Amino acid sequence: MRAAQWQAVQEIRLAELEEPVAGPGQAVIEVTACGICGSDLHSYLHGMAAVPGQVLGHEVSGRVLTAPGVAGLEPGQRVTVRPLIPCGACAGCLRGEPQLCEAGMGQNIGYGARGGFAQRLLVPRAAVGETVFVLPDSVSDHAGALVEPFAVALHAVRLARPEPGDVAVVSGLGAIGLGAVQALRAHGVRRILGVDPSPVRRACALDVGAAAAIDPEAADVVAAVQEWTGVGAWGRGARADLVVECSGVPEALTAGLKTLRHGGTLVVAAVYARKWEINPTRLMEKELTFRGSFAYGDEFPRVLRLLAAGDLAAERLVSHVFPLARIEEAFAAQLERDSSIKVIVEP
Repeated sequence: MRAAQWQAVQEIRLAELEEPVAGPGQAVIEVTACGICGSDLHSYLHGMAAVPGQVLGHEVSGRVLTAPGVAGLEPGQRVTVRPLIPCGACAGCLRGEPQLCEAGMGQNIGYGARGGFAQRLLVPRAAVGETVFVLPDSVSDHAGALVEPFAVALHAVRLARPEPGDVAVVSGLGAIGLGAVQALRAHGVRRILGVDPSPVRRACALDVGAAAAIDPEAADVVAAVQEWTGVGAWGRGARADLVVECSGVPEALTAGLKTLRHGGTLVVAAVYARKWEINPTRLMEKELTFRGSFAYGDEFPRVLRLLAAGDLAAERLVSHVFPLARIEEAFAAQLERDSSIKVIVEP
């Protein structure tokens, strides 16, 4: 079986590996599409959570090859895979928050277990509706690979508790940020302001429902938000109701705090390569809600319903498709923010 293995910082090599074999309660999936995630880029560039020989890739769609003893799975079914494999027994799992599973990453696909940059993938604990989800006929293979980042986006938006009359700011318009724009639209929010330096990503944000798209390198973000909300209390900042931060840029967090009204909400759904410095008084004096958003809980079936209903435009986000044999080119393309949104690898 052909797969791409992370070997060192900025080094991914093709290799021939043994075929995965499913035991009882497991499934082998023939991968049809695997997206390159921002987390994969952090691994590629900085070695985040990667060890030599690791097969990355966790935004996966494919077809079932074998699934011995797994109720509801049959060979040939088109599926997407939830790559975070919860233990089902820790405090987080028992609270109904499998994204906060305390068992570690040993079974997580792409980090621990082999990921989707391979011809075939073993799901170490396969359960329909929990770790494997059958794709409706109306959802393409590429859209199936985007279920995972859309679930990240939807989880962040749900934590923000948006109301239809809100002004929402989404900073960082990669796949997760563009998913957040669409999830906000699905919640009835219409005044959505996207922030990203990439003209390609700003144009996509407008296509999928943002009311405006701001270039933080050419305009003052706070002043641009003020045009929609007016000046904030005490004559400072703006009056946005919520900010969903998906860029991983510390300066975007600072701008987000300034754009929020008193009592507003900032949700962080990004990985950061640099630390963020803040005066915590800003959180106190505005009485802000500031919270992290990690991965997803029960969002996969919700995303599939939104895709089937046409409320998420998955194909619009796919900017490049590469075969597995050109995995290094695929990563290089994903790193070019001015020309890429979502890069898909097809084994």
